[in-house]
Amino acid sequence: MSSQSPQNQASLYVPENIVHNVKTITFIRSSMSAITGSAAGILGLTGYSGFIFYTLTATLTSFLIWSIKTNANPGIYFRNGSDVWTEGVFGGLFSYVLFWTLLYGIVHVYD
Repeated sequence: MSSQSPQNQASLYVPENIVHNVKTITFIRSSMSAITGSAAGILGLTGYSGFIFYTLTATLTSFLIWSIKTNANPGIYFRNGSDVWTEGVFGGLFSYVLFWTLLYGIVHVYD
């Protein structure tokens, strides 16, 4: 097994494939944020319980991406293996809060 310099190792990645993989993670995370935000609104979660729910579901989503999409080896698909856990988390938070408040307002309007 030969060891390659970092510059040669970086050339092993195809930029178009990396961009596609990041877009895929962003789509998955945005979709799950909308779904779980809707669930939080329908369940009537408020305050910290809603944010804890987001943290749990975002962690579960990251684990599922890591285990199913990357087969527990994200270094093959991304330059940085931690991208699976961090990419799009805060963007997903905005979608989550939007759907959380929207569905909470619609379902619990007369509470």
